[in-house]
Amino acid sequence: MVAAVCSLPRRSGRTACGTCGGGYPSGIYANDEASLDAAKANGFKLIELDFAQEGDTLVLQHDLSKPVAMSLDDLIRWLDRNPGPKIITDIKSDNLAGLAILKAAAGDHLERFIPQIYSLDEYTPVIAMGFQAPIFTVYRIRPGEEPVAEANKLPLRAVTMPAERYQLADRVTHPVYLHTLNERVPGFGLYTDFRLCCKDWRQSEVGCRSAPIRRLLRNGG
Repeated sequence: MVAAVCSLPRRSGRTACGTCGGGYPSGIYANDEASLDAAKANGFKLIELDFAQEGDTLVLQHDLSKPVAMSLDDLIRWLDRNPGPKIITDIKSDNLAGLAILKAAAGDHLERFIPQIYSLDEYTPVIAMGFQAPIFTVYRIRPGEEPVAEANKLPLRAVTMPAERYQLADRVTHPVYLHTLNERVPGFGLYTDFRLCCKDWRQSEVGCRSAPIRRLLRNGG
């Protein structure tokens, strides 16, 4: 998905940056230059992109059965032309191998990549590569087996979780993002596949229409 930044207060009172903006009414998971341009035009500062290894490089791709919309070289050139936005990685193939490829290609843009890690065992090698503090995302971990206490001991940038696991947030000392939601949830940063959400949120307190959000609010979230 392509995403962008909304600054939202966490329950602890600290500020968390949530990613939002990621598609068009006609489709999501674009991972292409038009979506990047749209996210930047809407003032977004963090953009999540899907990557997959293809040979000795990475391509931007969510669904491996579909054509590649953008290459890693294309992304680096986009960063050259567009100072400011940072990229959050979601690597669908081997994460450490993919981040090693990304580090080799990033050059002066390395600090503009925020890696996501899927296991806490990846933290040390990712830091050793020179990346900044990663986001720990738990969607690949079986519900109930998330290593929250161990994650709290590491200087992570944030922890990301599926919306239906939001109750984990009370045990997390880091900023928390939920995914994938297209409506505001007070107290959480969000990953969303709708690129206009931050603009909409600035204009009004939007109603919560989706079932996951209604459940969050009904239960005091």
